[in-house]
Amino acid sequence: MLTQIALMPIFGYPAIMYGGILTLLLLIIQTVTGSRINKGKCKLPNPMKWHKTLAWIVVIMGLGHGLLGLGMILGL
Repeated sequence: MLTQIALMPIFGYPAIMYGGILTLLLLIIQTVTGSRINKGKCKLPNPMKWHKTLAWIVVIMGLGHGLLGLGMILGL
């Protein structure tokens, strides 16, 4: 079942590819936000809240992406 979800074609490419790209983009956004907080240049209303929220979203997306990958490897 996980393999079917991971390999489901979306615009001709497997769904797991889009999950990996989205996870990577969120990780880059989180890194940039943290860097701007350290430099004092972040203009978000509550930058630490945004940084922590993005961190949780990245962890959840990464676990989902990894679960789909393991499902493909293990044949689930």
